[in-house]
Amino acid sequence: MAWKIILGVAILLLIAGVWVRVAPLPKSRLTAKPGPMEPGAHPMMGGIKVVRPLSELPPDAQARIMDIAAATPRTERVGTGDDPAAFVTRSKLWAFPDIATIWTADENLHVHSHLVFGKGDMGVNAAKVARWFKALEAPPE
Repeated sequence: MAWKIILGVAILLLIAGVWVRVAPLPKSRLTAKPGPMEPGAHPMMGGIKVVRPLSELPPDAQARIMDIAAATPRTERVGTGDDPAAFVTRSKLWAFPDIATIWTADENLHVHSHLVFGKGDMGVNAAKVARWFKALEAPPE
């Protein structure tokens, strides 16, 4: 009896693991520009939204942070638009997708990164966006 339960749980985990890898990403999330719109770091359940004035950032901040995002491990650009630009980063073990959108509006750079499945991301998106801004603001080598 116990082996049937273990087998059942293993099969469910396998199905879940396959599903998060092949499930279609919500198209509306790849083009959304959610608020808040005022400058600051705005934590939310499952992600973060950071809005920074372009005047406080290096020149070509949007293009540079998009290059930084594209260079992030397990991250791929989705689509070709820049308004917003969308990136998907997948976790190492389960390949859970997180969607990040980057755009400029009202002289501000907006970066919104949020999980696709579940409710809590354990701070992964906030840490990733913080690394992106740190790399953006680092002095050139």
